[in-house]
Amino acid sequence: MKQFAFPRTSRLRLKKDFEAVFDAGRKTVTRDLVTWNAPGVGTEKKIGLMVSKKTGGAVDRNRLKRLLREAFRLSKSELKEGTRLIVYPKAGCAVKNLAQAGAALDEVRRKARLGK
Repeated sequence: MKQFAFPRTSRLRLKKDFEAVFDAGRKTVTRDLVTWNAPGVGTEKKIGLMVSKKTGGAVDRNRLKRLLREAFRLSKSELKEGTRLIVYPKAGCAVKNLAQAGAALDEVRRKARLGK
């Protein structure tokens, strides 16, 4: 079960971590998501989420964050080692379930060439 864990160390939480990805990272835009990615130090793959109020109320924003975190957790074995990813859903993001969230992150992975 350890391979399915999502520890706190898998999240970008600090402002300096976000700024480092913005400064050193590459921007990728898809239909539903805007992402920034940068290679990190070490082997831990990390995700940071920024969800605007334009995507909906608090319930919708929190659900979208949960779906994107879970899709990342399930697909992080397919990412390069040390990848740091910031995800910003666009206003009107069409992600409503886990399958759509996984497909959106797969599209980002292919477009940004983050796969192994």
